[in-house]
Amino acid sequence: MNALVPVLAQEQGSPLGLLFILVPFGLLIYLMIVPQRKQRARQQQLVSSLSAGDEVVTAGGIVGVINVVEDDLVHLEVDNDVVIRVAKGSVSRNLSEPAEESKGGFLSGLLGGGGGGGGASSDDDGGDAPVVSRRVTPKQSGKGSGDGAGGR
Repeated sequence: MNALVPVLAQEQGSPLGLLFILVPFGLLIYLMIVPQRKQRARQQQLVSSLSAGDEVVTAGGIVGVINVVEDDLVHLEVDNDVVIRVAKGSVSRNLSEPAEESKGGFLSGLLGGGGGGGGASSDDDGGDAPVVSRRVTPKQSGKGSGDGAGGR
């Protein structure tokens, strides 16, 4: 801040000094508010379009099929005969609809955002690593194992 004082003091009558301060702040505020408004509008549209039979993902990562839609709640069937109630606002994505591609924004290449290209990852291994998914089942306790915790 001390470096700006002499510059502004030299140009007392010129609005150019004030312009140098206000334009970056205005640009910063614009770049922060506009994406938030777009995200809020997308979330409102998603919540209003929820209906029974949609497969959705909650903000906590729970995947389920909507059975009942109430005012502020939805009933998700997450497994056979397992139904949980979650807030409509916690639904983050509808898997029944195709995912929209992120086009990337003005700064997405510089900031590492998705879709826009331009920025290279520092941990790039030259190819896509396969994703391995395993279902872990508990071991059946055999003879003499007691509660299953022994022997380790």
